[in-house]
Amino acid sequence: MLVGWGLLSPISRYYGWAPGPVDDMTTGARGWILWISLAIMTSDSLVALIPTVWEYASKLVAGVGHGSDDRDSEVEMEDRLVPIQWVLWGIACCMVIGILLVRLIFGNEGIKPWATLLSFGLGALLAILGYVTCPFPKTAFNSCKGSCTWRNRS
Repeated sequence: MLVGWGLLSPISRYYGWAPGPVDDMTTGARGWILWISLAIMTSDSLVALIPTVWEYASKLVAGVGHGSDDRDSEVEMEDRLVPIQWVLWGIACCMVIGILLVRLIFGNEGIKPWATLLSFGLGALLAILGYVTCPFPKTAFNSCKGSCTWRNRS
């Protein structure tokens, strides 16, 4: 915080990157610091997710064609698990409802549907990243445990 407001804010104003009033979110240093910080955190998170995606994709590709029978270590019986079609339909319906609600609340000039859809995708990636990097996954991200079972495969 000291570096952002004490060092970067005056530099951004001096070089004309944020020429407006300091507390302005659009043209001032406040908005400049916020959006630059958000871009850095998001790109860092997505780059940190690459090894996990690579590992998952390589296991998926290696398992195809070799008849590999990788079973999850599920405790529940198969008939007690939620079918994957229900999960996918639920996600799709929630995304459509979310896009419609954002459109209803902000109108035609507000947030575009493609931006809302993009935010759902980034939110899902960042939630998975939070689960994968969590030092205590049994306590901190317990609600994500069921949707992120691919992490537990060996």
